[in-house]
Amino acid sequence: MTVAMATTRVSASMVLAIVDEARGKNYRTGVIGIRGVPDRAITADLQHQGQTVRVRAAESALAARELLGDHRDGDWLVVVTDRDNDDLGAGILAHFIWQRLRSPDPWEAVRARFAATGIDPALTSRPDNRELATALVAGTPQAGWPAAPAGVLTRTHALGAVAATHLGFDTDTADVLGVLRWSIAAQSVASLGALRRSVGDLLADTTLDWIAQRAGSAAGPIRALLSRGELADVVPLGLVLRLLTADRYDPPAAHQAQLALVRLEPRWGDPSPSLAALAALGQAADTLLSDLIHDRRADDDVARSLDRAEVILAQIQAEPLARYSELLAGGLRARFVALADTLRRAIASAGHVDNTDTVETAWAAVQTHRLGVTTPLRVPFEAAVRLVRWLAEADPPLGAPPDARALGPLVRQYLDSAAWADAAINDAFGGVDDPSLSSALHAVVTVAQKRRRAQERRFARALASAPIPTGRGVPTDPGTIWYLEQLLPGCVIPLARKAPTLLLVLDGMSAAVATEILSDATTRLGWLEAALPGAGNRQRSAALAALPSVTEVSRASLLTGRLTRGQQSEEQHGYAEITAKGGKITARLFHKKAVDTTAAGWSVSPDVGGAIDDVELSLVTVVLNTIDDALDRSDPAGTVWTADAVKHLEPLLARAAAAGRTVVVTSDHGHIVERRQGAQRSYPNISSARSRPATAPAQDDEIEVSGPRVLTDGQRAVLAVDETLRYGPLKAGYHGGASAAEVVVPVAVLVPDETSNRAGLDLLPPQEPAWWLTSAAAPQPPAQKAATTKSRGDRQYSPTLFDLGPQATEQPAVTLGRAIVTSSVYKVQRRITGRLIVTDDQIASIIDALVGAAANRLAPTLAAQALGVAQTRLRGALTQVQQLLNIEGYAVLAAEPATGTVTLDVTLLTEQFEVPS
Repeated sequence: MTVAMATTRVSASMVLAIVDEARGKNYRTGVIGIRGVPDRAITADLQHQGQTVRVRAAESALAARELLGDHRDGDWLVVVTDRDNDDLGAGILAHFIWQRLRSPDPWEAVRARFAATGIDPALTSRPDNRELATALVAGTPQAGWPAAPAGVLTRTHALGAVAATHLGFDTDTADVLGVLRWSIAAQSVASLGALRRSVGDLLADTTLDWIAQRAGSAAGPIRALLSRGELADVVPLGLVLRLLTADRYDPPAAHQAQLALVRLEPRWGDPSPSLAALAALGQAADTLLSDLIHDRRADDDVARSLDRAEVILAQIQAEPLARYSELLAGGLRARFVALADTLRRAIASAGHVDNTDTVETAWAAVQTHRLGVTTPLRVPFEAAVRLVRWLAEADPPLGAPPDARALGPLVRQYLDSAAWADAAINDAFGGVDDPSLSSALHAVVTVAQKRRRAQERRFARALASAPIPTGRGVPTDPGTIWYLEQLLPGCVIPLARKAPTLLLVLDGMSAAVATEILSDATTRLGWLEAALPGAGNRQRSAALAALPSVTEVSRASLLTGRLTRGQQSEEQHGYAEITAKGGKITARLFHKKAVDTTAAGWSVSPDVGGAIDDVELSLVTVVLNTIDDALDRSDPAGTVWTADAVKHLEPLLARAAAAGRTVVVTSDHGHIVERRQGAQRSYPNISSARSRPATAPAQDDEIEVSGPRVLTDGQRAVLAVDETLRYGPLKAGYHGGASAAEVVVPVAVLVPDETSNRAGLDLLPPQEPAWWLTSAAAPQPPAQKAATTKSRGDRQYSPTLFDLGPQATEQPAVTLGRAIVTSSVYKVQRRITGRLIVTDDQIASIIDALVGAAANRLAPTLAAQALGVAQTRLRGALTQVQQLLNIEGYAVLAAEPATGTVTLDVTLLTEQFEVPS
C-alpha cells in the first residue's frame, strides 16, 4: 500500500518557473515530474516562450505512465502527482528530467527569477512567506525581474521591482514626495486593481506597505489609508491635515480644527498615527501640490486632489478653515472676498481714497495663494488694486493756470499715467460672475471713471484753448509731443536717413492699447524701446491727432505730412511727395489690401516682406487696421492686445528684426469703448460718432474747437468729451472726439537689439507707472544734465511753438543718496574703482528709491526706472553700483538670483560710508 506524501498545491507560475529552470540546463523539451496535489483544476495547456507546456495531474503511478505516452516531442509535459519516488518506480522516473520528482520551492523560483545567489531573511521569515514567493513568481513580467544587485535579493529590491513594474512607482524618487506624487496619478488606482486581480492581495498589500515606509515620518497615516484602499485620498487628506495641524489659529479656529481631527480618527484605525505624523503628511502634501500646480502636465491630478480635499473638509465640518489654505479654492475665494471688502472701504470716502494699506495687505494674501496666478479673478482684481493706487495719487501740478499752457503737461499726464488707468479700467470693467465680488469692482471702476471724466474735460478745455500752432509740437519736454502732421517730416524721415526704418501705423490704437502691445513686444518678443531722436527725457513720446480725430483726417495728415483730409489715394500721393521730394529718401507705403494679399503659406505679403528686407529702401510704412476694425464689430476693451492680436503685426516685427530695421509704432488716433453707460444724442450732419457741426452750443460733456487743425467746414466743430456721449449708432467703440483717449497718439521706437541700434538711440527705462507695479512712490530717475545749445540740424526734432521762460534752479534735497555720493568715503571708492559709466546721480537715485521702498526692496522694473536705464541694461548697471557701494565685498546692495529683486542694507550702507542714517 502506498501513502501520499505531504504536498502543496501547484500554481501555473511555479510550473513555468521549473520549466525555465530546465531550459536553463539546456533542455529544449521533455517531461518534468512535480510533487504536488494532483488537482484536476491544474490541468492546462500553457503557452510559454513559443512552446506548449501541458500540465497534467496523476493520482497514481498508472496514471503517470499513461501520461508519458501522450508526450509530444518539442513541447513540455509536466506531471503533477502526490506519489513518492518508490511508488512511481525507476521506469517512470527515467522519463523525467532530473530522474526524480521536483518539490516546488517558490523561493528557489524567486531566486532564479531575480538571478540571485541568496535571499534576504526579511523576505523568507514571514509566516506567509511561501504565498508571497508564489505571488512574486506569478507576477513576473514578460521581460523578467531586474537582477538582484550584488547577488542578494533584498526586500527593497523585490518589492521595489513590483512597485515599479506593476504600480508605476518611481523608485528613483522613493521618498515621501515620490509616494504622494504616485498616489494622485490617475493610473495608480487602476494599476493597483490590476495587480490584485493578477496575483492576489498579499503581494499588493505587502508592496503598499513597502511604499508607505518610503514616506518616513508620514508613513503611519499613509499606511493606514493604503490598507483601507483609500489610495486616492492620501494627498487630499494631507491637504486637509495641513490645515488641521497648523498652529496659527485663534482659539475658535483652533477648537474647530481639533474637532475635525477627532472626526478623522475612524479613518486611521488602531493605533492612530501621532499628531507629528499627521503634520508630516500635511506638510508633504502641501509641498507637493505647491510644486505641481505650476506643471501643466499635472493639471488633472492637481484638480482632483484639490476638489477632493474640499469635499473632505465639508464631511468633517471644517469648511471655514479653508480660508487659511494657500492651495484650496475655498481659501482663494475667502481672500478675494476680503480683498473686495477692503476695496469697497478704500473708495468709500468721497473725494479721496482711504485704507490703501489694507488693500495691499489683502492683495498680498491673494498673491501668496498658489492658485492666485492662474485664477480668472486675478486680472480684474489686479486692475482694481492698481486703480486704487492710482486714485490715491494726486494729479501732478500743471504749472501755469491757463488751460492753454496746461495742454502739454496734460498730454504727458495722460500718456504716463491716465492711459494706464484706462487699461486697468478695461480689465476691471469686464468683472466676474459673483455678486459679492462684482460690487467691489463696480465701486472702484465707478470712482476711477469719475476721475477720468474730470481729467478728460480739463484736457479738452486745454485743447480748445491752445493757440494757433506755429511749430512742430506743444509746450512740454522737448521732442516728445508732436503735432501728428509733423511726425513724418520732422521725426520719422530724419530717423530713416540714419537707419532703415519700418513705420507701423496701427489705425485706432489708443495709448491704453499701446501699453499692452508695447509691453508684449518688449517682453515676449524681446524688442528694446528707445527714445525718439532728440528727446530730452526718458519717457515714451506722443503726438496730437488732427481734429476731429477720425481716419480721413488724422491718418491722411500723418501720412502726407500736412493737414489734409483724404482716402488711401490721397495718402499714397502725399506720402510719395513728402518722402521723395521733401525728405529725399526712398520709401513705400502699404495699406490693408496690399498687406492682406499673401500667397499661400506666407504670413507676410511677399511684396511687403521684400520691401522690409531691402535695407536700401530707407522707409517702409505699413497700415494695420485690426484695432480700428474692432471698434465696429468686436470687443476692443475685452481684447488682450498682444502683438499677435493685431493681424500681421508679429510677423512684420520678426521680418523687421531680421532686416535690422528700427521700428516706429504709432497710430492716427485713439478711441473710446462702448460700455453701455451712455446714450445717443442726435444732430444733423454729424462728421463722426463723436463730432458734430457747431450749430448748437456745446454742453458740459462737449467742447467747441476751432482753428487750422480742425479740418471741417469753417474749421469749427463740437466734439464729444465724455465717453458716455455719442452722436451716431451703437458700435463697440468710437473716435473723433476731444478726449485724450482719442486725441493723444502714442509714438514708440523699437530696436531689435543693441547691436542693431544703427541710429544710436537712447534706450528707455521701463514705462510702467510705479502704481502699476507697487503701492510705493514712483522712483525718480536721475536728473538729466542741462541741454546744450542745439545745432540747426538738431532743432528739427524739438517742438518750437512755445518757449517756456527760465525756471528758478532748485537745490536738490539732502537725501541719503545725495549724502552718500558726496561723502569722502564714496569719493575714495570712486577713485579706486576707476572709470565707470554709472553716474553719481544714478547712484543717489537708486539709493533713495530703495530707502523709500517697502523693506528696502525694489522689483527689477522699478530699479531700472530709478537708474534711468533700459531693463536689459539693469544687470550691468547694478554690477557697477555694487562696485561702488559694496566695499570690501560686504553686500550693501544685492540682487536676488531667482527674482532679480534689488535689496539695500541701509544700516550697513551708512556705516560703510560714515554718514548718518
